[in-house]
Amino acid sequence: MANFYSVAKTLEEFLKELIDKGMTIPPQVITELKTGRSVTSIHQRMTEETDVETLTEVELKAMIALQNVEMNLLSLADEKFGKDYAEQWQKKVNEAYMDNTKPQVAAAKTPVNIARYATGVPKGEHWIRVQTSWLENVQDLDDKLESRSLSTIPQDDDYLLVYGRKADVSDFLKEIRQIVGKMGS
Repeated sequence: MANFYSVAKTLEEFLKELIDKGMTIPPQVITELKTGRSVTSIHQRMTEETDVETLTEVELKAMIALQNVEMNLLSLADEKFGKDYAEQWQKKVNEAYMDNTKPQVAAAKTPVNIARYATGVPKGEHWIRVQTSWLENVQDLDDKLESRSLSTIPQDDDYLLVYGRKADVSDFLKEIRQIVGKMGS
């Protein structure tokens, strides 16, 4: 499971460094980081007895907020300081997602791998990577994607990149998690 606490802390360091280098950060990015940290704080306080639906919703909110911050900061860094600088920070953020030093709540099994910076996705589109093996038993997958105007890009590592409007990606993820949760019961 992703370590939202570590990711939020790393993104905060990234933001501070960009400000120290003289970059002006859009207010919505700062607001989104505050939202991500708040939701992460709530997530840390949840117990294993928390129902799966509530836990999933909190995880989703944290993930979306932090991904929005990450996407914006990496884009700004790439434009202002170049690809190498942005890639260094992308690596730090990726490591933060996998950091196991801060204990996290045991969540329901999820078919989602939290993705970071994605090539091929138009700027401003929201996206997520979903493990294809979890989608094999989902009936009418193409209809579910099409009804939400979502696009996909197959990945080499058994994942499918799904992207589109924020609300559509969130709705799709919620539905897939409910289906997979029922299959696991």
